[in-house]
Amino acid sequence: MKKDFVYSLLIFSLCLAIDQATKSWGLTLETLQYNEGVIFGLYGDLSKTLRIITLCSIFGFLFFLYLILLYLLPAQLKQLKYGLSLLMGGIFGNVLDRTLWGKSIDFIPFHLGDTHLVFNFADVFQWIGAAIIIYKVIKKEKVIWYPDNQRGRYLINPKEQILFSIKFSSIALCSSLLLGIFSFTFFRTTLTDWGFRQYNQVLASFAISYICLTLAFTLLVFIAGLIISHKSSGPLYAFELYVEDLLKGERRKLVLRDGDNYRHLEQVADQLEQHFKKEDDGDKGKAS
Repeated sequence: MKKDFVYSLLIFSLCLAIDQATKSWGLTLETLQYNEGVIFGLYGDLSKTLRIITLCSIFGFLFFLYLILLYLLPAQLKQLKYGLSLLMGGIFGNVLDRTLWGKSIDFIPFHLGDTHLVFNFADVFQWIGAAIIIYKVIKKEKVIWYPDNQRGRYLINPKEQILFSIKFSSIALCSSLLLGIFSFTFFRTTLTDWGFRQYNQVLASFAISYICLTLAFTLLVFIAGLIISHKSSGPLYAFELYVEDLLKGERRKLVLRDGDNYRHLEQVADQLEQHFKKEDDGDKGKAS
């Protein structure tokens, strides 16, 4: 596993730990305020259940994208990965509060003219992370949008890559269906036991939302599978071309892209080149 990936997850975990620890301390302060909205009290008029479901669903998608970006971004963009970790750590800190308690804890006051805000360290981590991301996106524009080592196409081996993506997305779909069946059964049983009269409408809304989220997530996983499989199909295809050229007598160095899997193929290619070179030298010695 890449060091940048591990360090990024450590930053994410550290942000979460600091946020939760400081919120425990903030409960004793006079500046304590409870924020029942999404951010700065916005959408606080929504029902508690709707806020929790919406926030958890959004964070689930964001966290999945976060992990994919950590895996795909090259090593020279490690600061961008750290910025993403700060941002996600701050988001998860507030989402965790709203999931467990239905509200987040704000205790750091800010006054500027007529503007009066109260926030927490999770918000600070989000601002710092967003600032780092914006700065790195502008500074590393060519590396992000126009990388020199990028291949011209992502479908190097269409059959194998599409098959991998189908398997990848099938696992995600089956897992989502399993959780969906459990959630649907749990909600129906709970609402029935509570004597909730309009539980059919609630379950219908849940089913529609769940199906839409599941299909969107499955599509996202399929696209991610194509991108991830490219890192394996690309170097294997490049190695095949290298061997073909080597058998034709054409000598060149195999250079893979940053982030490719099977980087050891470069060493294998060098060993093959040395082997063929020794054979050519031996044949020349016999001929002389």
